[in-house]
Amino acid sequence: MVLLSVPRDIWYSPLKTKINSLYFYGGFPKLEEALRGILGQDIDASVLVDFGTFIKIIDFFGGVDIYVDGAFDDFRYPIPGKEEDLCGGDKTFACRYEHIHFDSGWQHMNGETALKFARSRQSNGDEGTDYARSRRQQKVIVALKNKIFSPWFLRKPEDVFTFWRLLSQGLKTNLRVGDLLSLAKFISSLPSLRVKTFVLDGWETDEGYLYHPKKHSSGQWVLLPHGDRWSEIHQFVNSIL
Repeated sequence: MVLLSVPRDIWYSPLKTKINSLYFYGGFPKLEEALRGILGQDIDASVLVDFGTFIKIIDFFGGVDIYVDGAFDDFRYPIPGKEEDLCGGDKTFACRYEHIHFDSGWQHMNGETALKFARSRQSNGDEGTDYARSRRQQKVIVALKNKIFSPWFLRKPEDVFTFWRLLSQGLKTNLRVGDLLSLAKFISSLPSLRVKTFVLDGWETDEGYLYHPKKHSSGQWVLLPHGDRWSEIHQFVNSIL
C-alpha cells in the first residue's frame, strides 16, 4: 500500500484555484478531476472524514502510539470556536491560540492530542514546515490503520459494527457500502500490509517536484510543478506504484 500526501496549496490552472478549495466548490468530482491531472492516475473513489469523527475513532480504539521524531512547541495552535474572537482588543489575538508541546520518542495519544499532532503548523524549526506536517499526518494514519485492521479487532463483530456506526456519522464518500465492505475484507485478508509513505514536496528543499513562485496571478501563496508541467510528477507516481 502506498500513502502519498499531496500539498493543499497546489494551484490547478484548469480550474483556476488551489486544490484545498475544490471540495467546497465542486465536491468530489472537481477534486478528483484535479488529482487526475496532477498525479496522472485515475481516482476510483474519495473519502472525507471530519475532525470530530477523527477524534472519536481514535478514542474508540483507546488511542494510538506515535513515535515523535523530535520535540517541538507550537505557540499558535488555533482553538476551535475562537476564530472570530476579538480578544478584548488584543491586536495579537492571543486568545485564539493555545500552546501545545510534544516530547520526542514514543507517545500514546488520544484523539484530541493526535489531531493537534497532525495539524500543528506554527512550530519553530523543521517541524513547522508543511513537509513535516504531512509526515506527522501519515504517522497517525498508519497507526490508526494498524488498529483498524488488527486481528483482535476484526474478530469482534460487535466492535466492528459499533465502529462502522461511529464512522458513518462523519464520513462522506462516493463509494457504495458494498464497496467499502469488500475493500475492508480484502485488506484484512492480507497477512501483512506494509505502508510505504511519500510526500509530494520540493518547495522547502533544493530537490523536489514543486516550487513556490514569488508572484502569482491569483495573488495567493501557491505551489506549481517545475516547468509548469505535471509530467515529472506523473512519472514519480508511476514509479512508487
